[in-house]
This record gives sequence, structure tokens and C-alpha cells, in this order.
Amino acid sequence: MSTTMSAAAVLLAETPSYTEAPCYSEAPVYKEASVAIASPEERLRDLVHELRQPLSSIEAIAYYLEMTLPAGQFEARQYMAQVQRLVADTNTLLERSVGTRRKSVARAANAG
Repeated sequence: MSTTMSAAAVLLAETPSYTEAPCYSEAPVYKEASVAIASPEERLRDLVHELRQPLSSIEAIAYYLEMTLPAGQFEARQYMAQVQRLVADTNTLLERSVGTRRKSVARAANAG
């Protein structure tokens, strides 16, 4: 019975109190605070930037695969060219969304 009590005492000593605030590193807290303060344009710009990074990687991989395919692989080349076109279309859509947002913010600022 004494071993059970000592194990419980050790468990209580190692378990933090629920009234204590959790200890987080400072960097994520500051990052979250800056996101909360960021304007909608900045958040949209950041989102577009984060989406463009993987898109450009996909485009580069498709280009490389298209260039390294054997001459007889016409269907595969067409698929790689289609991937490149889709990435370009998506980039255009992203640019338009940022441009549209900028125009609406400028109109609101001029009207106010």
C-alpha cells in the first residue's frame, strides 16, 4: 500500500496545476498577434503568396517532366502542358483577386 501512495505522490508532484497558465514559446504568440492585426489586404496577399509557392513548384516539375519524356510520349507531354496551363490560369486568378481587392479598397478610401 505504501508503494501506491508514493506513486500517487510522485504523480501529483510531476503534474502541473490546472490553475497555471500553459507555457508557450513567444514566437508563435507574436506571429498570431500580427495576423490578428493584419488588414484583409495583407492577409489576402499573404495567402496568394503561400499559394504561389507550391504552384510554381508544380509548374517547374511539369516542365521538367515534359522536357525529359521520351519522344514517343505525346499523351504524357500533353498532360504536362495542361498542368502548366492550369498553374498559369490559377496564378492569373490569384493576381486578379488581389487586384480586385486593391481596387475595391482604393474606391472605398476615395469615397470616404
